[in-house]
Amino acid sequence: MTLLVGLGNPTLRYAHTRHNAGFDILDSLVSELDLSFAFSPKHNAYLCVYKDFILLKPQTYMNLSGESVLSAKNFYKTKELLIVHDDLDLPLGVVRFKNGGGNGGHNGLKSIDLLCSNSYYRLRVGISKGIGVIEHVLSKFHKNEEPLKNAAFEHAKNALKFFIESHDFNAMQNRFTLKKPLKIEN
Repeated sequence: MTLLVGLGNPTLRYAHTRHNAGFDILDSLVSELDLSFAFSPKHNAYLCVYKDFILLKPQTYMNLSGESVLSAKNFYKTKELLIVHDDLDLPLGVVRFKNGGGNGGHNGLKSIDLLCSNSYYRLRVGISKGIGVIEHVLSKFHKNEEPLKNAAFEHAKNALKFFIESHDFNAMQNRFTLKKPLKIEN
């Protein structure tokens, strides 16, 4: 089994903020597959099982995401872990993939690294830098950013669909990496 985790913060206060990119992308994927999440008190997360994938949205708040991830990882004895998360070091519209490595200062990844290890796949979605990191990641996208954000999230969702069918991270990485932001037609 593979654990596919979208990172974000719970509650309506943080809904659709930059830091909730992982939640939004997983929500879109689950909706398109005509599935739904159910809350799991055991893992303090919303969970959806599809084929041999466990889709997880931790409800611990970002800085403690590792607690839910570790709980589900151990319970389901998953062999692979893929984390979908925002990355402020990437421009908006860029989608990249990584296998292992540092956390880039991302507190959700720090928590996972501390409790699980840093040997996992990542799908990184650019949210661009802003003035004041905390304020920026917890802010919603500006209206003029929405088309590019929507296109990038759709691209990331399609990458996940490909991964679910192929189980091939390298093929997903080769096919779906966007080194430059998508071109949006007005």
